[in-house]
Amino acid sequence: MKLLLVEDNPADVEFLAASLRRQRASDVEMVNVQSLGSATERLGSEKFDIVLLDLHLPDASGLECIDAIQAIDNEIPIVVLSGQDDEEFAVSILNKGAQDYLVKWEGQGRTILRSVRYAIERKRSELRLNYMAQFDALTGIPNRQYFNDQLTRATARARRDGRKVTLLFLDLDEFKVVNDTLGHDAGDRLLKEVASRIQRSVRTGDVVARLGGDEFAVLLEGLTGPLEVETMASSLLALISQPYHIADRQLDITTSIGITMYPNDSADTQMLLKNADIAMYQAKENGRNNVTFFTERMHAELMEYHELERDIREALRLEEFHVVYQPKVNAHNRRLQGLEALLRWTSPTRGKVSPGTFIPVAEESGHIIPLGYWVLNQVCQTLKTWEEKGLPRVPVSVNVSARQFQQPDFHKRVAQILAAHDIDPALIEIELTEGLVMEDSEAAQMELLRLKRIGLRISIDDFGTGYSCLSYLRRFPIDVLKIDRSFVLEIGVSQDGESIIDAIISLARSLRLETVAEGVETNEQLDFLLERGCHIVQGYLFGVPMEQALIEPLLAELNNAGVDSTATRLALAAVNRR
Repeated sequence: MKLLLVEDNPADVEFLAASLRRQRASDVEMVNVQSLGSATERLGSEKFDIVLLDLHLPDASGLECIDAIQAIDNEIPIVVLSGQDDEEFAVSILNKGAQDYLVKWEGQGRTILRSVRYAIERKRSELRLNYMAQFDALTGIPNRQYFNDQLTRATARARRDGRKVTLLFLDLDEFKVVNDTLGHDAGDRLLKEVASRIQRSVRTGDVVARLGGDEFAVLLEGLTGPLEVETMASSLLALISQPYHIADRQLDITTSIGITMYPNDSADTQMLLKNADIAMYQAKENGRNNVTFFTERMHAELMEYHELERDIREALRLEEFHVVYQPKVNAHNRRLQGLEALLRWTSPTRGKVSPGTFIPVAEESGHIIPLGYWVLNQVCQTLKTWEEKGLPRVPVSVNVSARQFQQPDFHKRVAQILAAHDIDPALIEIELTEGLVMEDSEAAQMELLRLKRIGLRISIDDFGTGYSCLSYLRRFPIDVLKIDRSFVLEIGVSQDGESIIDAIISLARSLRLETVAEGVETNEQLDFLLERGCHIVQGYLFGVPMEQALIEPLLAELNNAGVDSTATRLALAAVNRR
């Protein structure tokens, strides 16, 4: 152990040396200097394990002595030697960062030596804790706390010097797939390699940090403008996208980068982080593996999203949502064949909010899960009401979102709701998009089989717009294919659209599945569908989405089996005019 004693009193130096000799501390090499200037000079050129520091020196005194030592080496432990036994002063010394405070002449050699060794150990522990608090244990690069601190310091310097600070926010594309397929060990190795590549691509002095998961950030100072920033970000994209060789596999991983700049986008450090995060998500929406600069429009959209998400949460609590029903009609006899339940929202502040506006936000925020179960409850209550009124029962289809369908207890919750209302499961048709079914085909198949065991019908909504894979249609327990309205609108306009409809109807017939055409608005569309063999249709030609009370006259018509179908058609037309 090499000890630097900063003491100008020869008697104190000799006392300490004698004390150490009596303890036979042969492993201690003591170097004595008489001034703070000499101490800082020796610390700058030699390696010491600890400093014993007197605070009354020829060229300095008090706390400035500690400041000077720490300015040279903030990792070296310091034990202060003082001629006064002042507890309050001792506390201030320890708060300054010294490891111990000893009163001269009071300590025996053993006490002094023990204090020195403990001081070294405490400093090591302190440095280790500081490292753990500021550096990522997996990759060894700075963590979020350290990055936030450096961002604050960088913006302060930029404010003073009139310069810019650039913040890059990186998120790996499809990292979850690596963890799910190759395991977390492979995922950890990938993160280490990505961190190493980012560090190699930036300049000395730039700060690279792992913020958590597969998110990284880079802090850049001194860049002059967007072109220079984009050049550096593009080189990052290229380096990260080069193949990785992990777990005997070649992995091709890309990243999405969001960029924000101080002071152009914000003067607040936390807002800068949010801005970069927003820009990164926009980069993902733009196709991934690209760079996107933050704009005010993005911030406005984010604020609007959060406000809408909050209002949806309140609307759930205040029961502002309601369910409407759109008729499905047998086109041969113009009689009601079934209904589709659709969610609507009338807000006291926003008015009528389009489903195209609130459904995606509810989906992303998770509110769609309680909303979905609420819709099913409402449908069951309505079916029970109609049954009690003596009205005929017709099947009702209910749209199910990806978030809801992927809940592990989805089929159990559905069964509980049906049982609570004593509803025949055959009256409920679950509508899923084909993209959702294909997203995790094995898990989807198992869940669909569970739903079929309950007795529900299964419908694939918007068919033809996604995978349209014949193998999954044969494998999955599906009852209905719904032809998407985008194809129906092309009848009489596009031969390609008509050919797709022909193919869907032919496919459904070969698999003994029912087809339903959505968005039927004209007699020309209806005639085309009938000629091809699709006789169940829904759309404005037969009925807009209606309130529960307006559906009841249509159900009542079904009781009059001998009535000409004109009656139902007129009833539908009358409802549409209301």
